Amino acid sequence: MQTTTRNRWLQLPTVGLFILVCIVPLLGRIIPIPTTPLHGMSMSYPRPAWSLKRFRTGQYQRDIDQWSLREQPLWSWSVKASNQLVYALTGEISLDYRTSVQGGNEGYLWQPMYLKAFNRSKKAPRQKIVSTFRALKALQDHLATKGVPLIAVINPNLIMLYPELLPEKYKAVQARPSSYEVSREAIEKHRPDVIDAFQLLKSAQHDYPFRFFEPTGSHWNEIGSCLAVREVASELAAAWKENIPPPQCKQYSLSYPPRPSELDLVEIANLLHPEGLYREAPYLSSHPGPSYKKPRSVLLVGTSFLFGLEKQLLEHHLADSTTLLFYFRQSRKDGKGNFRFFDKKKMTVEDLLAYDAIIVDVNAAGPGILGYGFLEFGLSRFGLSLPPEPRAPSHNTKGDPRKR
Repeated sequence: MQTTTRNRWLQLPTVGLFILVCIVPLLGRIIPIPTTPLHGMSMSYPRPAWSLKRFRTGQYQRDIDQWSLREQPLWSWSVKASNQLVYALTGEISLDYRTSVQGGNEGYLWQPMYLKAFNRSKKAPRQKIVSTFRALKALQDHLATKGVPLIAVINPNLIMLYPELLPEKYKAVQARPSSYEVSREAIEKHRPDVIDAFQLLKSAQHDYPFRFFEPTGSHWNEIGSCLAVREVASELAAAWKENIPPPQCKQYSLSYPPRPSELDLVEIANLLHPEGLYREAPYLSSHPGPSYKKPRSVLLVGTSFLFGLEKQLLEHHLADSTTLLFYFRQSRKDGKGNFRFFDKKKMTVEDLLAYDAIIVDVNAAGPGILGYGFLEFGLSRFGLSLPPEPRAPSHNTKGDPRKR
């Protein structure tokens, strides 16, 4: 009798919880429950249009199922609650290995997109890498005759610069040269001018009491990008024959909370309490600038790491105007507004030579894609081709029977 009574008391809350779960979506249609914004995910889910063809293939059923789930106001709250629970229990954002952001050591977030390069999962595309840096050298030499410096920057990523932040379970480094190491060999052989900001920041780390990435951001912080800009300023000064004071990277102050540029990863993580990951971040307190003989304009081509670099070019008045070609596909002026479609077919030789300098960048995870097609485009526009690869010296084996 006592067992039956105990079972009944267990069954009642179980059934009640099941009923509550079932009616919550219905309550969401009656009671105006506010949604919470989700970053990196669409918040607009129109009802799928009926189609007999899509019904027969089952696509309509799958679409209507997703719509009925995501159209509920509580869905966005459930996503954040789930992510927060997983982070609290495991230190990770998601148990799905396909996630775009993951939790790491010491409260840092990191991007799985760099994991294959870190682990050297694939063989480095040696031929592509060598061709890229030969193209860079050829285009740099040609543009130099026109008075336009072409500056290449290899930027870092968090887990390559700070491998201690990557949880051990993700580490499976293969015994083969990385693309970055092959790139260093190509640079050494063909001698293009390259600012290796990955090595630069690695060497400078002992000079600063913090890392050059924030726990909540995907890009270098202001001090990290300042160190890269300092090298860029040195190259510009030599090419333009201008007196450019170096950026003061050691003059900074700590600020809390971090600014929006340092919060992109924690936003994508979609946590209920993202402030729990915030820390003080360093920001430059001095922006000395040069006095140029004429206004200077700079073209930047490449990744989102150029956002911080472009910002400092403008704030230090190293450039009076900038154009950023994001992955050589979209365009934005002076770091303002939204990106717009860029049609490279309309870019002429005169357009290229109208800039006082050109900066291209790439991540240390894959230096072989430097410029994202811009180097090949530039060579084509100027009617240039790569010089033949130097041939290895031949050895005469005629008189040596051991080598016949």
